[in-house]
Amino acid sequence: MFRFDNNSQRNEAIRVTLSIAVCMLLGKLLGLSSAVYLALYPTIIMTKCKDYSWMGLARVFLPTLLAASTALVVSNTFYDHPFIIWTISLLFFDWMRRRATTPAKMGAMLMPTFNWILVIVFAQHTSADMTTRIHEILISMMITALVCKAFVALFPIASKGKPPSFKESPVTAQQRLLSVSLIGIGVGFLLQVDMLSATFCMVPVIAASLQCQAEAFRQVIERRFITQVGGCALASIFTMLLSGHQSIWAMYALLLVVLIFSIASLMVKADVTARDVHADALLATMLPIQLYLGVQEMGLERTMLRGWQLAVTLGILYLLYQLFCAKRPTLQATQTDSN
Repeated sequence: MFRFDNNSQRNEAIRVTLSIAVCMLLGKLLGLSSAVYLALYPTIIMTKCKDYSWMGLARVFLPTLLAASTALVVSNTFYDHPFIIWTISLLFFDWMRRRATTPAKMGAMLMPTFNWILVIVFAQHTSADMTTRIHEILISMMITALVCKAFVALFPIASKGKPPSFKESPVTAQQRLLSVSLIGIGVGFLLQVDMLSATFCMVPVIAASLQCQAEAFRQVIERRFITQVGGCALASIFTMLLSGHQSIWAMYALLLVVLIFSIASLMVKADVTARDVHADALLATMLPIQLYLGVQEMGLERTMLRGWQLAVTLGILYLLYQLFCAKRPTLQATQTDSN
């Protein structure tokens, strides 16, 4: 597992491991109430980002920060009217989908959309100070940018030439309807039912809603089932290995580095498709660890609940595929799978 074909692969595995591990440890040590962002952002940046310049990182983070801030304004203004919040959210989701005319833009749609959902759902069902949450989102972005830049400088990225360009394809009304319907139904459910732990189930829903082909829709569901539910299983094993010793920071850090490096090693040696699978598995594993594992609690039950909720969500999506898409080979054959 830990044998690499070249130094570039080794450097990438080390770079990914240290960036994510350091950010997660800082999230715990700084006592942030929303430490999960210091698992979400570095994992996304180190597995998906192609441009690590300050401008490149700003292009990734700025839309997310603007989306979260706008969602906070909407939630505060219409707190007693969830239907209005939901309606405005539908307009936002449709606007985001109309702009996603290439695979890269579809991938870039995930973080702003998900952060919008996080803010409006948590604002509706908790008494947490959401302004403080926005501040912590900004702090997490700054920490992530600094840490990732540092390790990119220490373990430089080998030049891979100019990235491939994709021809823009107009988004059809059918594609917009699919995205808005799937995401809107999920958000409507979360706004009405106090089930905060299910909010992260919207990640695979967003990913599936972006697909333009029925076969790609099915593949995303099946792949996410493996990575998302499998990630919760890995997080549960990690938690059990650490049982009774989670307050020992050295042990936590060591096991965390070993786990991340194991997945990152597989990712850097894989082809493009398998790389995305490992990247998604890495994110799915880190989130429950950062969310639920604390000094005083193991969070094993909540990790397993998260796995169950993801399995149910993906099961529903697969049922929808069988009902509406199985006999239709394409939703639109002009774009490719972006996840």
